[in-house]
Amino acid sequence: MRLHPGLLALGLLIFAGLACKFNVGNINSGNVGGNANTAANTSGASNSGGKTAAEEAGGVHIDELYMAKSQNGDKVDTFSPSDRTVYAIAKLSEAKPGTKVKFTWFAGDVGGYQRNSKIQDFDITTGPRENIVYAHLMLPRDWPAGTYRVETEVNGKADKEVWYEIK
Repeated sequence: MRLHPGLLALGLLIFAGLACKFNVGNINSGNVGGNANTAANTSGASNSGGKTAAEEAGGVHIDELYMAKSQNGDKVDTFSPSDRTVYAIAKLSEAKPGTKVKFTWFAGDVGGYQRNSKIQDFDITTGPRENIVYAHLMLPRDWPAGTYRVETEVNGKADKEVWYEIK
């Protein structure tokens, strides 16, 4: 039985891909979109000594986390209900490709929502030379007034959180 050279090449390509696990991540050049409301207190997730779990584990962690009205916007801690899109922006300690950053939005104290109920998660995998990532949350109508927060994880370890208010 004779194998066709094209089939042999295809088989080798598939084998090589499986050996590499076809690792195709969510690579972002620059930032990723997600939507949240306002920015407020930037603090580390509760850990002794003021360090976050991500910092304690070593490696990449979030140096700064803040809310903004655009992906390149300045830090804000209050949004109006008519601000349809809110951004959480994280500045990482280093640009390391393949870093996994998770943004999780919560309704802290918002009328009509259970206290601290989860709104949405956004998972981002960084690309080369990418040390700033963002996620945004959009609502097609006015946001309900109240306090909100965004929690982050870096490579599966809890990192910083930021609170913001809509009023």
